Amino acid sequence: MGDPERAISRLGLPDSLVDFIENDWGITTLHPPQAEAMPSIMEGRNTMVCIPTASGKSLVAFMGIINQIMTKDIGSRGIYIVPLKALASEKMGELKELGDRLGLKIGLGIGDAPSEARQIDDCDILVCTSEKLDSLMRSKPEIMRRVSVVVADEFHLVNDSHRGPTMEINLTRIRHLLPEAQIITLSATVGNSQDLADWLDSTLIVSEWRPVSLEYSTLAELDLEPRAIQQSELTSEGNLNPPRTLTGPKSHIAWAALSDVYEQGGQLLVFVSTRRSSQSEAKKLGQRMHKHLAKLNPESLIPLKELSERLSRNSNSAMGDTLAECVKGGVAFHHAGLRHTQRTMIENAFKERILHCLCATPTLAAGVNLPARRVLVRDLKRYDDGMSRFLPVMEVRQMLGRAGRPRYDPLGEAWLACKGGDPREVADEIADRYIHGPVEDITSKLAAEPALRFHLLSSIATGGLNSRQTIGEFFSSTYLGHSQTHSYLQENIDSMLRWLVEKRFIRRKNIGTISESWDDETPSWVDAAQSASGVTMSAKKSKEPTEATFGFQRASSIAVSSSVIFDVEALDTEYEATPMGERIAQLYIDPLSADILIDGLRRAVRRIVRESLPVTHFSLCHLVAATPDFISFWPKSSELEFGSTLRQKAALVEDELLIESPIDERAMGLVKSAWCTEMWYEEEDLRDIEKKIGVTPGDVHSRTDLMAWLLLAGREVLLRDDVFAEEHLGHVAQLVGMIELTRSRVRAGCKEDLLQLVQVKNVGRNRARTLSKMGIRTPADLLAMSLTELDSLKSKRGWGPKLVEKIMDSVRILAVSGEQKKPRSDDEPLPGERHD
Repeated sequence: MGDPERAISRLGLPDSLVDFIENDWGITTLHPPQAEAMPSIMEGRNTMVCIPTASGKSLVAFMGIINQIMTKDIGSRGIYIVPLKALASEKMGELKELGDRLGLKIGLGIGDAPSEARQIDDCDILVCTSEKLDSLMRSKPEIMRRVSVVVADEFHLVNDSHRGPTMEINLTRIRHLLPEAQIITLSATVGNSQDLADWLDSTLIVSEWRPVSLEYSTLAELDLEPRAIQQSELTSEGNLNPPRTLTGPKSHIAWAALSDVYEQGGQLLVFVSTRRSSQSEAKKLGQRMHKHLAKLNPESLIPLKELSERLSRNSNSAMGDTLAECVKGGVAFHHAGLRHTQRTMIENAFKERILHCLCATPTLAAGVNLPARRVLVRDLKRYDDGMSRFLPVMEVRQMLGRAGRPRYDPLGEAWLACKGGDPREVADEIADRYIHGPVEDITSKLAAEPALRFHLLSSIATGGLNSRQTIGEFFSSTYLGHSQTHSYLQENIDSMLRWLVEKRFIRRKNIGTISESWDDETPSWVDAAQSASGVTMSAKKSKEPTEATFGFQRASSIAVSSSVIFDVEALDTEYEATPMGERIAQLYIDPLSADILIDGLRRAVRRIVRESLPVTHFSLCHLVAATPDFISFWPKSSELEFGSTLRQKAALVEDELLIESPIDERAMGLVKSAWCTEMWYEEEDLRDIEKKIGVTPGDVHSRTDLMAWLLLAGREVLLRDDVFAEEHLGHVAQLVGMIELTRSRVRAGCKEDLLQLVQVKNVGRNRARTLSKMGIRTPADLLAMSLTELDSLKSKRGWGPKLVEKIMDSVRILAVSGEQKKPRSDDEPLPGERHD
């Protein structure tokens, strides 16, 4: 392994960096794919690194960044882009270690911390999500001035319909603004890596090498058959292990896999398709494992019991109680419904090898770095678009790539569970698809309407693209433009520009003339058609037939049009964002969300003016839930049944709704989403919310965060809506006030009477309600509490002397900052001065 040609000391990196990597991280020699990538990176060329998980992509990127900002372009700045907040925190920790030694400041941009802005301005290396970088390039373009190197981690997620377009636009904009900046992309193996590298003018490094060999196997019932092996240089021979049969019940292959790997001193990751499956599997495995450990290793149950007790103390839901119970047996589940503190505790316990097994949804594969000796993909299908479909090969390979812990495991084991039909035939089919089959090509998702309208508006409002020609040129340089025909892209842009104009988010500054065309936009027959009598080009919309016609028609029924009509935006047409469009771009919301909010809030104003139908907090939350930016809950099948509590709730609030959905399931989902929020701000306990509508605390918090953000957006678009007469502006102001009150209640999760108390640090809605029952309603009431009342408060469960003292200190600070200033002498009016 110690090949001197691959020594880190030979790369020409700063001595301080080499010393840190060798002595603190214990790495002296590069892996083969790292060594292959470094010449291109050290020369400052764009480089795409497509190598397996745990093969050292991050180290390559770190060395590339340091090389640029400390050697090639001293004083410049680097940016490290990640797709997920959890991944950003992980990379931030690694770079912080490195930065502390080298004297570099590391900043974090994920949109959460209030101190972020200062860090972002001062840092040498910024770690951020794609969405945060997109927002920064719009609102603070000066941030990019000193940037000399950009790393895009998990680059294969360009294929993701949600995150991909933003990553694609970011890289396009960076190349547009900073043509000299080095771009390093880190990706899993994909089918069309060369095409992606060509788009970014990158040197491509592709390797299947892994630091720990990975053996791929199929598991049909209990029969395990190794199918292929990915070698590392540590393995002398590439021979597969012989097939074998596991011991255990055929009805529970996950237990057979767990008990088998436990005997070998390893850990297991089980990937399942749904949250519910992850919880039920963890519960069953935890019960079996607890009995197993009680017999074989009872001492190992002690730290598990301690972890369970910590989780119990932090639990406020039935799901949290289930997690604490599972952990007693060394098994946990991991999905997006967990709260941040729960996820962190579980991840740390697994890394420290306290837990033996994690049952997770596929999101974990793209998240934090949690490798295990063995990975079992139990569910290879997912319910999608109304039917059960096989998972993409790329997604399954990402899960399997988690197998094998460097420095801990001699071999990683990637197992695929095969179900249905003849087990052996199914196993062969699964192996052909996921082990021997090709990985799918990545495709751009920017052409989808939500992505295109979002980024098109932002490019006009804050991106400096004002003419049809510059817009076309910019989008032609995206991966969409690189991989699709020119005419397809331009037609999509024209269609979306017309929609944005129609909605008054942008306006045409001039009406251009179609005096020139894109190279391949206009078919050759158009020129011939235009030269014929009676054929012209027009910007008007054509009239489409209202119903399909089959077979023959009477000649008399065929209308002869005097013109052929084309919808084409002229290249010299210039655009500008309206005040509404600018604010929508700044708020970072989908223009369609804004359109839905505008329509609904106009209805609300009309209701207030006419004093007809009610406008309530529920009305506003339901409207927000209907926007594409909100992740609406879907009703369970039992909730769709006639007479269910959800249907009863829908009937009760029918008159309050500002928007309707023609799809019944969607309509019930919007009511459920607004109802969940209502329960939250009416101070219902999280356990009760979970019991009534099946929404876990993690989901309650994520949805209320979204709701508060979109209520702010609703207020902002209403303030910029200019359709109402002056006599109705008072009613608009009334609605603005109601939106702000709703937003305050959603953020705090309380009734209106507690809104002052929850402003005090360390006082949430539960503590505020406790104070309220003691007659304390405001911060001033807190300051006026007697010693007897304070002693009574300290004795209450969940309070204590230290907490009460912290709260009182916070109130005193508020009181000092809120004191009226002494009147200024220069504010005193002069004799005879007129008063406004």
